[in-house]
Amino acid sequence: MKHLIDRSSLKYLLLCSISLVGCVSLPPPPAEPALVPPPKAVVITPACNFDEGLAKLATPIATSECSSDKLLALAQQMMSNHADINRVQSQLDQLQAQALSPASRQFAQLLASQLAERKRLNALLDKQNIATKEQQKRANDLAAKLDAFKDMEKEMLARNKKP
Repeated sequence: MKHLIDRSSLKYLLLCSISLVGCVSLPPPPAEPALVPPPKAVVITPACNFDEGLAKLATPIATSECSSDKLLALAQQMMSNHADINRVQSQLDQLQAQALSPASRQFAQLLASQLAERKRLNALLDKQNIATKEQQKRANDLAAKLDAFKDMEKEMLARNKKP
């Protein structure tokens, strides 16, 4: 039986048909959307000095009505190196006692877990600092003893040299 199309022609025909599949007319461009005014920019005034910034962080969160705003303020306080962890924890506990939306509740749980982790790390850091101070004191005591032994050895050598 004789084939009408050989293999190379079949491959060429297959490639041409695959390349033509992508030749589809494009849909017309969408109609021009109605002009939407640009969103108003939110201006956040920076604190002029460090004390003013700390004063802003120290303001009670209870001034806001929205619990999500309170959660965001707590998150910002947690990012500060000067945050009082116990105060933030008490405010977070008060917020979690309220009825929160599911997203706010999950965010509060995330903040609570981060706060717990920060407390754990601070405790470990304090323990490590105490251990380091004890080791430094022990090293200083041993160095003092070694110096005393060296002085005693010098005195003994000096006595042995005298006729």
